[in-house]
Amino acid sequence: MANLLDEAEARELIQKLTAFALRAFAMYGMFGRGAVMPGIGKSPEDFASDVFIGYVTGKIRIKALPYLYKALLNDIRDKLGSSAQKTTDHYTVNAETDEDGERTKSLDGFSSERMPVVDCLCEESYKERIRACAAGDPHFQEMAIAVLDLEMTKPAEIAEFLGITTEEFHVRKRKFGRWLVKHGLKMVPS
Repeated sequence: MANLLDEAEARELIQKLTAFALRAFAMYGMFGRGAVMPGIGKSPEDFASDVFIGYVTGKIRIKALPYLYKALLNDIRDKLGSSAQKTTDHYTVNAETDEDGERTKSLDGFSSERMPVVDCLCEESYKERIRACAAGDPHFQEMAIAVLDLEMTKPAEIAEFLGITTEEFHVRKRKFGRWLVKHGLKMVPS
């Protein structure tokens, strides 16, 4: 059976639940209205709304405010102990100020699927140096094209492209490795 509230009572209850959720978040080191539980993605308002909806729909039958607070705190504790929250990498979010003086959040610490521009430039520079080094020998040049341009990785695939056997490819690969060491583009493993 649903619990009926008038608009003023509903607004007051959701405000009390949200204020309590903010205090509960602060107890666990998550501060402010913009706080979000890592790994879960829920804010204090989200937790308060869940309890409020449970109360209004009748899933929570006890009307006492201390009981609702306890339900809210238990929900937050349960989520803090969940596997999603425990296995998430936690990064600090840097607060910054924009042109209007408003505080914004920067997500600089989060990883991205895309390679950073600096790494891309370094990788391209390295590939260009290998291509220039391989230009002195047609066999090495073909290998560089297969690996760097066509992105072939399997020895049989590269050998087929070069029109040689896999054994010949491995011999050529070792020679090319020594050539790169000689020209300072590859380190000798110690």
